Amino acid sequence: MNRLIEHLVEPQRLLLCWQARESKDRSRYCVGQLVKHGDEVWLQYGVDDQELAQAIEMGFQGYPAFPLNRPEHRRHVLDAFMRRLPPRSRRDFGRYLELRGISANAEISDFGLLGYTGAKLPNDGFELVHPFDEPPAVFEMLVEVAGFRHEAEIGISQLQEGDSIRFIPEPDNTYDRLAIRIESQGRKLGYVPRGQLEMLHRMIDQGASLEGMVFRINGTDDRPLVYVLTSITRDQSAIPKTAPRLEA
Repeated sequence: MNRLIEHLVEPQRLLLCWQARESKDRSRYCVGQLVKHGDEVWLQYGVDDQELAQAIEMGFQGYPAFPLNRPEHRRHVLDAFMRRLPPRSRRDFGRYLELRGISANAEISDFGLLGYTGAKLPNDGFELVHPFDEPPAVFEMLVEVAGFRHEAEIGISQLQEGDSIRFIPEPDNTYDRLAIRIESQGRKLGYVPRGQLEMLHRMIDQGASLEGMVFRINGTDDRPLVYVLTSITRDQSAIPKTAPRLEA
C-alpha cells in the first residue's frame, strides 16, 4: 500500500459534523452540509432533521456567522471555512499536506482540501467529512481512530507507522449498529469516526475491500492521535449502473 493518497476525488458536497463536548460520550452529529453550486458553496442545515434536533438539544447553536434560524446560507461560505486552514502561501504548506496523506505537489481545490483535511480546530468541535458520493473503483482516505484513549487494547508505544489495520463491522454494537472497529495486531484500537460510517458501509455493500495501515501517530499523552491511511477497492460488478442523483 502506498504511503500517500493517489486518487483524489473532488467532492460535490461535504458533511458538517459537530461534537457535543459536554455530553458523556462526546457524541458527534451531522448538522448540515456544504454543497457546491457552480462556483459558489452553500451551507445547508439539517441533512437529517432528527440528528439536527438531537444536536440542538445537546447545545448546538449553529456555525459562527451563519445563524441556525436560517436553514440555508449562500454568501461567503467557502471563505469562512477556508479560514480554518493555513494559507497555501505558508512556507510549510507542503508539509501540512503530507501530514494529511496528500502529496505536496497535488492539484487539489479549496473545497477538496476542506474535505480531505477535515478542517478541524482544537476547541470548537466542528469537522468537515468527505462523503465520497461518486468515487472511482479505487480511492484512499485518511481516517482518525476514534476513541483510542478509552477503547484501545494496545499502548501507543506498541504501534508503529506502517502497521497493518483491519476494519471489522459490529452490527450488534449497543451504541451504534453501524459501528466499525479498527484493529491492529489482533487488538482493538478504536472505531471509525461516526461521520464516515455511512459511506464505508455503502462501499462494503458494493463489495469493497478495505485495506489500512497506521499512517501517523501524534498528539499528547492525555490525547494520543492515531491516523490510518485507508485504501478502498470496490467490486465493479456490484456498483450500480446509474448512481443515485444527489438531492441538495
